[in-house]
Amino acid sequence: MKKQLPLFMFLILGLSFVSITACQTNQTVTNSTNQTETKAKENPSPTASTKNDLKVTDEFWKKQLDKANEKRDKPIGEKPPGLNVPKELVPGGVVKQTKKLQEMVDSGYALPLDFADLAEKRAKGELVELPMATETYLVDFEENATEEEFSSFNFEERAKPLTPDSPKFAILKKLADDFDGEKFDLNNPKDRKQMRIRLLSMVNPAAKKILEEVADSYQKKFNRPLIITSMTRSIDYQIKLNEISANSFKVMGKDSRPPHSSGSAFDIARKHLTAEEQNFIMQQLSEMENNGKIDGLIEYGARFVFHVFVYQDGKPPKMD
Repeated sequence: MKKQLPLFMFLILGLSFVSITACQTNQTVTNSTNQTETKAKENPSPTASTKNDLKVTDEFWKKQLDKANEKRDKPIGEKPPGLNVPKELVPGGVVKQTKKLQEMVDSGYALPLDFADLAEKRAKGELVELPMATETYLVDFEENATEEEFSSFNFEERAKPLTPDSPKFAILKKLADDFDGEKFDLNNPKDRKQMRIRLLSMVNPAAKKILEEVADSYQKKFNRPLIITSMTRSIDYQIKLNEISANSFKVMGKDSRPPHSSGSAFDIARKHLTAEEQNFIMQQLSEMENNGKIDGLIEYGARFVFHVFVYQDGKPPKMD
């Protein structure tokens, strides 16, 4: 005759099985979550700028600037011997860029008229800030960021001082209170300048991706970072730039379409580069243009650079 276990023993064994199963399930979920988090850290978005990305020390920026400008053993400058400009980058205006910007406007893109508009685009994720320095590029700002008080702008009334009760002041105040963990005082001239620099150091995600591709290729070839000098500009800033730069796109009225107001444009410094370096960059840009990704050109004069306009949707404009 078989002996039967008492009822309470069955209950104990049953509870033990449920407990062990629950622990195993919980461990599986925890391991899966940890693996997902690890993969996310190892494979960050190529276009996102995290708070840590933007925390660049002055020492690292200076180190990268010195690396970029280190002495070459061959001629450098605007037209060094051996410079070979492909037909795709020959200067001939920015018709394709203004056409594309008009297409963007027709599809709902709002031109940033002032710094409050830039701040709003940043908050919405339309524009992302570039770190001041990475291993492959750095921002050596050539823009004229001032310490003056912020203003609003429209073509009818032009520039007007912001008042604390205005919606645009509120946008800037919200950003100033938490600029990726930093706090700025809108009443402090130096803080206003720093905010301007950071708001002018933005591009859209598509342009950031192209910039990184060009910089990565250059760094692998020459073991130096590229220098980025200009990015997104507001209309009121572009108008002020017209007063000091003859090469800048002239804003004639509300129908003007300055390429740098698109969030799709950036400039690469070349005054410190040899012909070999410049030819390497131009070859890459011409290939991208032939593949319908960008419109690029070489600029001469006081601020000679490579100007790059990225088609944010990957499609060139429809030309008449």
